Amino acid sequence: MHRFFAPQDQIPTITGSDAHQIKNVLRLKIGDQIELLDGTGKIHTSKIIKIEQNKIDCEILTTKQDKAESKIKVTLAQCLPKAKKMDLIIQKCTELGVNQIIPTLSERSIAKGEKADRWQKIAKEAAEQSGRSIIPEISPLTKFEDVLKMKSNFDLALIPWELEKETSLKSILTTYQPIKLLVLIGPEGGFSQEEIELAQQAGFTSVSLGQRILRTETAGMAILAMIIYASE
Repeated sequence: MHRFFAPQDQIPTITGSDAHQIKNVLRLKIGDQIELLDGTGKIHTSKIIKIEQNKIDCEILTTKQDKAESKIKVTLAQCLPKAKKMDLIIQKCTELGVNQIIPTLSERSIAKGEKADRWQKIAKEAAEQSGRSIIPEISPLTKFEDVLKMKSNFDLALIPWELEKETSLKSILTTYQPIKLLVLIGPEGGFSQEEIELAQQAGFTSVSLGQRILRTETAGMAILAMIIYASE
C-alpha cells in the first residue's frame, strides 16, 4: 500500500506534489486505499473519495500507532562531505532509522550553500519508500563547536575516530542502553587532533568502528546498522 506524509492538521487531504503523484504518476482511483502518516507515528489507513486537480480527499478507515521505529533515537551530526554525498547519507540513514541529521561544519569540511529544503525532501521520500512512520528532522547547518554543546541533551555522545584503539562501538553497545544517542561523524579529511580533544572534553566518547577506515558517507550507515542489530 502506498504511503504519504501530510501535515497533521491537513489529514485526510493531500495536496502539492503528492497529489500530483497519486493522480498522474500512480494513477490511483476513487476507492483505492493508501496510508497517510502525520509524522507522529500514527498510520491512517484511508480511502480516496475525491480527486481534484491539485487535491486528493480521503476518508480515514482505521488509525494505529506504528511500533516499528527503533527504541534508540539516533541523531547523526554529519560533517559536510564533497559533492552530493550528503544526499546519499540522508537517504540511506533515513532508511536505516536515523531520528535526526545535523549537517555539521568542522575544520576540514568544505562548506557549500545550504540545501536544507532539498535534504528534507530526500528524507521524506526515503521515509515513505522504506515504510517509516516519521520523517527525520534535517537541522540547519551547525558549527562543530555548537554540536559539542548539545551533549547534555543526550544519554550518550560518540565520536568515531580511526586512532581510537581501546574503546569499540561494540563494547559501548553491549555496556550501555541509551535512549537518545548522538553520533558525530567527521569529514573526508577526518577530525583534527584538537577537535577530538575538544569533543572528549565536552563528554563525547571516542570509539573505533573496527580494523578498517570507513569513508565519511559509509560511517554513519555502518553505525546505524550496528545499533539496529544490537537493539532489536
